[in-house]
Amino acid sequence: MFRVIAHVGSAVLTILIIHQILPDEVHYQDNETLLIFAVILGLLNAFVLPIIRTIAIPLTCLTLGLFALVITAAAFYLSSLVLDGVEITYLGAAIAAVIFGILNGVLDTVMRR
Repeated sequence: MFRVIAHVGSAVLTILIIHQILPDEVHYQDNETLLIFAVILGLLNAFVLPIIRTIAIPLTCLTLGLFALVITAAAFYLSSLVLDGVEITYLGAAIAAVIFGILNGVLDTVMRR
């Protein structure tokens, strides 16, 4: 349960950072919509993406890990398509994937300690 909450918090923080850096790439209506988006993305990252990443291990190895960023960017973009109040461009999803990867790396390090 803590892992899901950490993913949701990481998603909210990522979207807020991207919105501050590139306001044209990320649009959301209000904070409630952002929280719902983060819950959708957090659940997707906690339950579905590990399965997709496991299936895509050969392609991830061939691209030296860059395909993992493509998978995360696709998760951001597809999550924004599910919810009407959030709009993320392709560039915003790609940058969000990089920032989300960094934040998740920090969170995983902290959680293991």
